[in-house]
Amino acid sequence: MNDAAHKTDSDAPKMQTEIDGSVFAGFRQVLRKSALIFALIIMVLISMILYQYQRSEEAVRSVAHTQQVIAYIDTLRTYLLNLDTAVRQYAESHDPADLDPVLICRPSQCPTAERLIALTGADGAQAARLAPLPALQSALEAGFGALQQRAEAGADVAPPERELAGFDKSAIDEIHRILIEAGREELRQLETRETTRIRDQNLSSALLGMAGLWTGLALLGLYRETGRLIKAGIDAEQTIRQLSLRDPLTGLANRRFLNENERHLIAGAKRSGKQMAVLAIDLDDFKAVNDLYGHAAGDTVLVTAAERMKQLLRESDVIARLGGDEFVIVLGQVDDAEAAREVAGLVVERLSQPVPLAGGEIAHIGASVGVAMCCADGETLGELLKKADAALYAAKRDGKRTYREAGAPGV
Repeated sequence: MNDAAHKTDSDAPKMQTEIDGSVFAGFRQVLRKSALIFALIIMVLISMILYQYQRSEEAVRSVAHTQQVIAYIDTLRTYLLNLDTAVRQYAESHDPADLDPVLICRPSQCPTAERLIALTGADGAQAARLAPLPALQSALEAGFGALQQRAEAGADVAPPERELAGFDKSAIDEIHRILIEAGREELRQLETRETTRIRDQNLSSALLGMAGLWTGLALLGLYRETGRLIKAGIDAEQTIRQLSLRDPLTGLANRRFLNENERHLIAGAKRSGKQMAVLAIDLDDFKAVNDLYGHAAGDTVLVTAAERMKQLLRESDVIARLGGDEFVIVLGQVDDAEAAREVAGLVVERLSQPVPLAGGEIAHIGASVGVAMCCADGETLGELLKKADAALYAAKRDGKRTYREAGAPGV
């Protein structure tokens, strides 16, 4: 019991090694590799898509914010220009209606320098550039308000520069210069951000292209590996099938081979316009060889007998071992029964010759052969074998080492 358990345990690593080295185990490895490769590719693609989405969102928000700042700069410039224009028109027309605030902007929607600075946010350089604007705007609006009061009171119109508390043209020009520089800076940032967005988009496209290339290469590699394994599997399947149709000792065909090729054998004989003969062969005195010299010697006799019979046959003929010391020869194309009897006689002659054994001994055997000709009234190979077996037993009854034909007197 212990020896059996020890043997089983010791055989386990060997069995696992055989399984791991199997052709079909390669399919499992390919599946694992493909799953890992595609998981990595999918992770890379998802990461790149998320990264590109985040970058795109940031770029869109940045561009939208910059456009908002530029639009507000334009609004503030228009507002301040409207103030300056209203004052100058009033100086020429002396009409208080020219100073109507509704003509300049809606009171609740008038832009302010403070709001513009707040929109620039963390841009320190831009905020520093815009820092003088609140004071300049306040002074301009204060002067404009004073001018409105004087106009409504009917006072004489003074030169606009003096009425605006010293807020002369050079100061207004300074406001416009600051706003123009701020607008240019925002446009430059907008161009920079757009260039960055396009570069990131091109980079992402390149990375996606590389990922696609990796995917293609991975698919190609997996396709080639799978093709190799499939071919190896087909070869292995064919080998297994061939082994299942062959006798492992002699290499001859077996009973299954005859059954699967029955139609082919009979149809081939009919197409040739000739006859087919079935020879059932049984070795004489084979049991005595096993009893005297052992089963290894018996195997030697079987292999030698198979080789001797193969030498008598053509490529169109088939020889099979049915089991033990029983053989069958199918002569695919013979002219007549005489040709089949001639082959049967040669088989008896060759198998009656002594067989040298490994230990220097000599085995003496013989052969009895039964012959059946094909094919009357749609006979099957199984029916022919029964006839050949009956003729074979008739040969054994008649003293062995001879052949008999089915249908002959006494058979």
